[in-house]
Amino acid sequence: MATSDKKTREIAGARLSENEALIESSFRRLLASIESEREKMRATWRTIDYESDRMREELNSLRLETEEWCSREKQKIADQWRDLDERSERMTVRFPEASEILPLNCSGKFFQLQKNLLRNVEGSLLNHMFSDEFIQFVPRDQEGNFFLDFNPVCFDIIVKHLQRQRPDLPMPDVPAEQQMNMDLLIEALQLQSFVKPNQIQNKNATSLRVYGNLVEATHEGWQVVSAQMPLPMAGVSWFECKILSNVSKKGGIGIGVCGHLLQGNEVHSICVKDSIMYSSANGLIGGQPRTFSVSNVQDKVTFSEGSTIGVRYDVHTSTLTWYLNRLSFGTCTIATSALERMRTLYPVFALYVPGQKIEVSFLSPGQSPGQKPDDKATASTSVHDDSGSLALAASR
Repeated sequence: MATSDKKTREIAGARLSENEALIESSFRRLLASIESEREKMRATWRTIDYESDRMREELNSLRLETEEWCSREKQKIADQWRDLDERSERMTVRFPEASEILPLNCSGKFFQLQKNLLRNVEGSLLNHMFSDEFIQFVPRDQEGNFFLDFNPVCFDIIVKHLQRQRPDLPMPDVPAEQQMNMDLLIEALQLQSFVKPNQIQNKNATSLRVYGNLVEATHEGWQVVSAQMPLPMAGVSWFECKILSNVSKKGGIGIGVCGHLLQGNEVHSICVKDSIMYSSANGLIGGQPRTFSVSNVQDKVTFSEGSTIGVRYDVHTSTLTWYLNRLSFGTCTIATSALERMRTLYPVFALYVPGQKIEVSFLSPGQSPGQKPDDKATASTSVHDDSGSLALAASR
């Protein structure tokens, strides 16, 4: 029995020794594996450090190259701006000598114009044409005067206004027979500062209350008022009228144009000579003799409270287009027999019922009856057609 137990213990001890040897061998392999992985990690970190240093050097190199490129481009832009400023200086009359005089021959009429006065119309073609860049291209007559193929009467008005040396002063009045020529010349020379803002006549022989471009009726009966100036005649122009108050559903409001400023009893009639008006809830009304011919304007359009009435005039075709809430409701053409009497057209407005109130807007350049006018539109006088350029000689 004792011998059997001893053998059992010996066998168990032998197995234990074998297990310990196996464990020690496995442990050593594990330590070797761990050390191998550590070496791999150290190698990886060395690679990462190397790549980081390399990337850092590349980034620094790229940053320096980028900074140098930006510096070169900034210098190019600065040089281009300087060149542009120099060109702008050469193309604009800004700092001429006070004593320098421009001898001008305008279609046979001679002028002596101080060059420094052109500073008051900077940005205009008149300023550019006498700049250092372009003055050599202005033709001269046999006596050496700069020759200008303009309307001499209108150019004389422009020169006299410049000689007043007060650009803030309003433009002098233009004779009615020269209004088209002046409009064309202003358009051709881009003298927008010479365009006077239009507004309603505040001094009139009616009972209407006028506040700027607001008009209110105070007594029953037709009371008619016009704008201070006619529509421009260089292209297409238009104006709008918003009905602020209208207690009458039978009409009582008229809007249109007239070939002259209202006089005498004309301010109390909607049938004014040489006029074309639309009477609310009625239709188109012309003066005597007949002032319009071809017409497809709808009848019985009511100018109700809150609505906007627009009138567009195309001087090239002598047509008037009528708008309700900026949608056209017809076009009419000025009669051939009336064209001479209606070369200049003044916007006119008629009210009949006390309490009626309207607000007039003379739209600014670039706007049309399909666009909502901005705050500046009310003070503006005209809109010119920009469909094509005007030759300077056309201003004659």
